[in-house]
Amino acid sequence: PGRVFLRKQWYQRRVRGTQKTDMITLTLAMKQRNTDQLESLFWRVSDPRSQEYGQYRSLREITKLIQPDVQTVKDVFSWLDHYNAIPHCSFVRSLDFLNCRLEVGVAEQMLETKFSYFKHATEPDSVILRATQEYTVPEKVAKCLDFIGGVHRLPNVKSKLKIKEVRPLPDNLEDFRYGVHPDTLRKRYNVTDHVGKNSNNSMATAQFLKQYFSPADLKEFMNHFGKGFPHLTEITHEIGPNSGKTGLEANLDVQYIMSLGANISTTFWSTGGLHEKQEPFLEWMLDLNNNETIPYIFSVSYGDHERTLSPEYMRRINVEFMKIGLRGVSVLFASGDDGAGCHRFEDESYTFEPDFPSSSPYVTTVGGTMFTSIFSDVNEKGNDISGGGFSNIFSMPKYQMETVAGYLNDSTIKLPDSKYYNSSNRAYPDVSAMSDDFWIIINRLLMN
Repeated sequence: PGRVFLRKQWYQRRVRGTQKTDMITLTLAMKQRNTDQLESLFWRVSDPRSQEYGQYRSLREITKLIQPDVQTVKDVFSWLDHYNAIPHCSFVRSLDFLNCRLEVGVAEQMLETKFSYFKHATEPDSVILRATQEYTVPEKVAKCLDFIGGVHRLPNVKSKLKIKEVRPLPDNLEDFRYGVHPDTLRKRYNVTDHVGKNSNNSMATAQFLKQYFSPADLKEFMNHFGKGFPHLTEITHEIGPNSGKTGLEANLDVQYIMSLGANISTTFWSTGGLHEKQEPFLEWMLDLNNNETIPYIFSVSYGDHERTLSPEYMRRINVEFMKIGLRGVSVLFASGDDGAGCHRFEDESYTFEPDFPSSSPYVTTVGGTMFTSIFSDVNEKGNDISGGGFSNIFSMPKYQMETVAGYLNDSTIKLPDSKYYNSSNRAYPDVSAMSDDFWIIINRLLMN
């Protein structure tokens, strides 16, 4: 059976009565074959010391390796056929996810549960259809599935970006030196005037939860901050919706990925938002499985506490990261905004609160730094809110063992009590860079 985890921000509300004919999308994550071979391949093509380094595989080759076996498909389809659901289901290209668009009444019978609408406390337009109880499938079917998406998962709706200052856009920004802007980063990280020159270069920022960027703000930003290097002033590709209120996070991501990674084809990959269909992060993963060609780099600012996710869900998402990496794509995740985090148990004991996908061993996790002085761009220190720590679920990958051991055994470093974390598990972040005091442009206003 699946478990129910209700967030404090979400409330079961009779926004309107749930009707049996209301529609819901369920995503069946079907058991894959050869995931051990997949992981071995992932590490071999990713390790510069390996003879297979850089020998990536196509989506078709990966599908052939991991697609569910015939009996798994037969058992799942036999179950779906009992509810006349097969005509309403379709595979993604990798053949390991099955999307089914069903009436609520049918879904309730199939899963032996009840669905209701949930409303977010601070986002009144955010309404989502989810189960109010655990769900159950026949044992024979359960053995064929990792999880069923669209049943319990309630998205975490939050952004901790804070506006410190707003000022009118000056006519000349050439002497503008306060805070962080593209020239600051290019100087600090020795990028100087280098830009992308290979026509095959590509990168993307993935956005969720109604985060949209403004093309006009991007052009204005480049006009003011991009004078020292060749650059593009427009997003190359837009996938998904980009119509709505301009988001701080989306504008920040687009303006800085295109100024630091200048002159490189950039995709704005937007996944719906909060809707009654699917959790947006999972929907993005499905989109990647449905596209033969995807950008080589994804920058993602999205995550959740490991504690709120089932191990089965996270392990399956890790397999999806392996598939993406085997295609030659690097995925960089922000490490989070809660430092090491803190969770209090019912017995009033405490533990640190690692985030996922930050804690995944199969992505590059990026922590945050800040300048030691607002008037200097010479020295950095860790940002107090930057996420970091050790996973409670995933073991430590070999590539970081030596470095982490050196850190833990350094007598000059004052570490927290070891009872709060598992130092033998995956440590994160992998790298850190500036995360504070950024200037962006929104609606022709300069915001810090």
